[in-house]
Amino acid sequence: MQKVILPFVSGFLAALFFRESTLALLHAAGLVDPAGFSTAPFLPLGIPEFIANALWSSVFGVLMAWLLRVAPDHSAPWIGALVFGGIVLTAVSAFVIDPARGIWPSGNMLPRLAPNFIANAIWGWGALVFMRAFMAGSASRE
Repeated sequence: MQKVILPFVSGFLAALFFRESTLALLHAAGLVDPAGFSTAPFLPLGIPEFIANALWSSVFGVLMAWLLRVAPDHSAPWIGALVFGGIVLTAVSAFVIDPARGIWPSGNMLPRLAPNFIANAIWGWGALVFMRAFMAGSASRE
């Protein structure tokens, strides 16, 4: 249970505290147009985009924990978490989720993908921070 619930919660919290905050900081610096914590409806569900992103991130938190073998007795894969978040989440967003919403990849995608890569890489790092914090607390109780 710990191998699923803690990474799920970690991915959700990392999306809120790290990914969306990074997008908000990039927006405040004038580097990107969309600000973090978008309340625009995520179609077809109709929930705010930042909640939908957090839910998707939860699923990827479990996948990241499984692929990188995150455990209290292993050393933390910090570089792997940054790479996983940056590459996997950005690729899934651009080539799976956006086409499902009717947004097709075309033209020069670098201006759209670069800020997402940065925010998603920070998400990977943040998810690992939460996982390590939660697992350290549960390992000390055993």
